[in-house]
Amino acid sequence: MQQLLFTINNLFERVPTAILPYRWLCLLLFLAMSLFAGQGIVNHFAINMSPEVWFEDDAEPLQIRNAFRRQFGSDEGVYLIYRPSSGDVFSENALRTLAQLHNDIEQASLKDDSGGMERVIQVDSLFNARYQIADGDTLIAKKLIGADFPETDAERERRREIARGQENFERLFYSRDFQYGGIALKTNFGTLPVGSTSVTNAEDNLLADDPFGFGLDAGSALDVDASAEVAEVEFGSVQLDEYLTFMNALRKITDQPKYSDFEFHYVGNPVTMEFVMHSIIEAVGLLLVMVALVIILLWVLFRSLSAVVWPILIVLFAGFWAIGVGTWLGMTYTSMLALTFMLVLAVGIASCVHVLSAYTLFSREGKDHARAMALAYRKTGMPILLTSITTMIGMLALTLTDMPIITVFGVTSAMAVAFAFLLIFGLLPILLEFWHPKLRRDNDPDCQGKKPLVDLQPLLSRLADFTERRAKAIVVSYIAVFALLIYGAFDLEIDTNFSKLAREDTPLNIAMKLVDHEMMGGMSLEVLIRMDQPDGLKDPRILQAISELQDHVAQNYSDKVIKTLSLADIVQDTNQVMHNDDPTYHRVPDSPRLTAQLLYLFNNASSADRRDIVSDDYRVSHISFMLRNAGTNEYIALFEKLDQDFERIFGPLKTDYPGLSLETTGTFPLMMELMDHVAWTQLKSFSFALIIITVVMILTLGSKQAGFISMIPNLLPAVFTFGIMGWFGIALDTDTLIVAPIIIGIAVDDTIHFLTHYRYTWIEHGDVGIAVRQTLREVGQAVAFTSLILGLGFAVLGFAGYLGLAKPGIFGAMAIIVALLSDLLFLPALMHWLKPNMGRDKVLRNLTPDPQR
Repeated sequence: MQQLLFTINNLFERVPTAILPYRWLCLLLFLAMSLFAGQGIVNHFAINMSPEVWFEDDAEPLQIRNAFRRQFGSDEGVYLIYRPSSGDVFSENALRTLAQLHNDIEQASLKDDSGGMERVIQVDSLFNARYQIADGDTLIAKKLIGADFPETDAERERRREIARGQENFERLFYSRDFQYGGIALKTNFGTLPVGSTSVTNAEDNLLADDPFGFGLDAGSALDVDASAEVAEVEFGSVQLDEYLTFMNALRKITDQPKYSDFEFHYVGNPVTMEFVMHSIIEAVGLLLVMVALVIILLWVLFRSLSAVVWPILIVLFAGFWAIGVGTWLGMTYTSMLALTFMLVLAVGIASCVHVLSAYTLFSREGKDHARAMALAYRKTGMPILLTSITTMIGMLALTLTDMPIITVFGVTSAMAVAFAFLLIFGLLPILLEFWHPKLRRDNDPDCQGKKPLVDLQPLLSRLADFTERRAKAIVVSYIAVFALLIYGAFDLEIDTNFSKLAREDTPLNIAMKLVDHEMMGGMSLEVLIRMDQPDGLKDPRILQAISELQDHVAQNYSDKVIKTLSLADIVQDTNQVMHNDDPTYHRVPDSPRLTAQLLYLFNNASSADRRDIVSDDYRVSHISFMLRNAGTNEYIALFEKLDQDFERIFGPLKTDYPGLSLETTGTFPLMMELMDHVAWTQLKSFSFALIIITVVMILTLGSKQAGFISMIPNLLPAVFTFGIMGWFGIALDTDTLIVAPIIIGIAVDDTIHFLTHYRYTWIEHGDVGIAVRQTLREVGQAVAFTSLILGLGFAVLGFAGYLGLAKPGIFGAMAIIVALLSDLLFLPALMHWLKPNMGRDKVLRNLTPDPQR
């Protein structure tokens, strides 16, 4: 192995001089590859920003949600909370403003050119909320406000009392203290067929009654088609910019001066997606700032535009080629493309800095350009090869997941790293031949080159002395600190909470807290009920089981579930109304005949409302859960408990209905399960990658001892980050876990450069002091430069309003600093204290001639 490594080093040393005679051929190949990648991007580039892109097309959770949407429409809506300046939603001014706002939204939604408002198919508020009354054997539904506006204080108080008496109105249309009101906007997001460009509504659908208010109009003819079937329609995906367009149109209405009396807050999936879209735009701006900072630091460190232009060129074209090849392979890209750019920026810039730092070091020592290039590539070639291989392994480990978006990210990132390696060794020597940094040589005042602004060599020399004198103290201190951090890491939770993805003072965070405390909650869950027999949902036993489930949820999960709504509520409400509003009749009758009659009344009053809650053949229905915001840990546990409740309550009924099934669905539970799955998948992939990287390090460093020692400083940044988060109760969310491999990759890269140089020097001299000094002299400055550049670059991300980007930025910068200290303090001290052999004896035995020959 040692002979192989020696041969590879010689090959790297000859790279600059070997390719220079073929410089024009290399440039021609570079141009051809760029044209090939560009042609792929122009003709085949596709980006999909929809949440569904995280799933396989035939993923079961998507199939269940699509089954729900085919029957009942979209589960994605906007809940608009308003607070009138009077502090009373039943004040005259508040009701008049509400009526105008309600009508403006309805009218805007009926226009084809409303700029996004045509997405709205239903508006529900106190204005059109209906309550039921009985007139003999006739069921009548009256609007709480409608055209009959309450002109007097007494009449408005009477309407307030009517609203107070409707259990389903509270926290949906008004808060308990009547300071806040709610407007529910149902949309058609996610329910347009593939290829459909129309998002217009039929007026009768828009003006249909509230599915939560269960309002009923008398006079409609009975309309039940027991043979009706739901078409297996393929739904088109919704892109993030569509949510942004819709929310801009909605805000354009609510921001009008005539609604200045209302303080508005918005929640719902379109609102969250709007926030994500704004965060992506903000992230692009921060990434540009990050690149600008890298450019400035490269110039400050090397005082040469060539040391700025060439690394940036390498990074840009590595990413460009990777994306271009990916498009030829049929890959569809997402917002994670930004992470690929971050990765190639980190790895590519770091490798270029190591080459340039070595080159400038040897140039300042008096070597001419050709010799300095040869020595620089000999010293950095093998470490760069190892860092590229280990980073690619880490990225390719992500392909073990069952999520297409992660697989595409892993493959594209691995290709970008590979292309960066090829460009550093196949193009950078040619570029530096044309234009290279010219620094003043040491002890040569007549040299015309520039003096570097930053020269760390004196500091690194003192650092070598310090680590030799205080080796034991440094190692023991590190062990003590990181023992505490490991203890803190045991308290770390893997959890993603939507409300904690925004800063405390952002409108989304304020709205989420408000709606949880005052109104119906910012999240929703649907339980899809499917039966294998027509009219199965008319069976009182099924309806009583649904009611039992709702009561159980109210008693045991009230910390998460605010309200539930179902077909059983319809039957119970109608039964009570038809018995002179006697509360003792607020139940599902035992008689199948009476239950069928109540459902007949419900359907006869409004078949459209009935279809919102149950299918024509009474085989499919759903229970709506209004939820408070919480993290994935709490809700994944809730979903598991609900599955157990389904089996306990409905299990006995499967004797008569073997095809009976209850399944949780909806955009919110879908995203909760996805985030939890992504987090654990990332953690497993990360662990697998560490094992593979350890094996690679053992093989390339030539000994198990060296391989295991190399992993200690690699793990320290992760232990530090996880420990700090554990001690301060900061959950490890999905976004942080996705960015973690990039950060750890940087730490691994610098450690590889240090240990590779150290081992070569240690084998050559057999003296730890000499090996540490020479390693710090040749590698220390490059390690410090890359850490400074990338650490400050990641710190820029800490200013993001989206905490899913800000937290990785802050913790990433901290981890990079820890990795730097580990490489410059801990590793040298560890070498001095332990004096590991690192396979030196084996190498010397192989080099010693055999006396028997």
